[in-house]
Amino acid sequence: MEFRQLKYFLCIADSGSLSRASKKLHVAQSALSRQIMELEAELEVTLLLRGRSGVSLTPEGEVLYDYALGITKQMGNLRAAVRNASDAVTGSIVLALPQTVTSVLALPLMRAAAATFPGIAFRLNEELSGNVVDQMHRGVIDLTILCNPGAQQNLRFTPLLEEEFVLLRAPHAVDAPTASNLSLAAACSRPMIMPSQDNGHTTRWVIEAALQAGGLPPLQIVAEMNSIHLIKSAVEAGLGCSVMPLALAEREVADGRLVAHRIAAGRLRRTLGICEPLHLTESKARQAICNMIRHTARDMCVKKQWPGAHYLDVGAPVL
Repeated sequence: MEFRQLKYFLCIADSGSLSRASKKLHVAQSALSRQIMELEAELEVTLLLRGRSGVSLTPEGEVLYDYALGITKQMGNLRAAVRNASDAVTGSIVLALPQTVTSVLALPLMRAAAATFPGIAFRLNEELSGNVVDQMHRGVIDLTILCNPGAQQNLRFTPLLEEEFVLLRAPHAVDAPTASNLSLAAACSRPMIMPSQDNGHTTRWVIEAALQAGGLPPLQIVAEMNSIHLIKSAVEAGLGCSVMPLALAEREVADGRLVAHRIAAGRLRRTLGICEPLHLTESKARQAICNMIRHTARDMCVKKQWPGAHYLDVGAPVL
């Protein structure tokens, strides 16, 4: 298998046809077709389905596409590292953020990267928490911010901050609690609208683990929605309550559209941290972006721009 075959394959898949890929690559269509046939013969699978309207990926082709993206990305980083072995910080970094972090951290990080590291091609992806670890192992992404994923092979977790959870309800909710602070049992005994367990939402894992540890009944789920925006809209409409970090509903609470109650005197919380792959060579660009994430998160916590968050000044990563 040759590196150029992977480049050709990616271009054909992205273009949707051999003819369009031929024009982009300035390579004869017959030569592209021959390279793909050789690749398929070596792998002993069919990668592309050819039709009158173009080409599409087979399931095997989709697997190769993800891996080829990671390989070509690492090759690009290798070239940048070799060419800039001095103090210059260049390269490309893909950071994946879960939904529950994107709304708070994405824009500050984009601004910081543009201002501090113009030589780094910095890209942000919003992903479900359950997907990012696999993408990191395949080299598709370089970094992510997650709750502690536990023992994971070839993964380094460095705690970044702790975030308090709150109970959210509609202002007009029937039998609404009057206390600003609720016990875990009182908060979680209400009809709940939550993300599903099947989509890797760590928010729900944290809550259910706390209930189990306290010997409390499980959540009373009335609806499952894998969208923070939809959950907040459903709570505002009075369809149920929800539990999530305060920062995700800061605007709605400030506008009076939702009411927030602290839970168990702030003891229901999650630890977010930076996750890095250990099987890939660490680059100056990755080091720089990790430091930028830490500095940005710390500044936001100090300036009260991340409600309910407490920065953790932790030096040693968790392997």
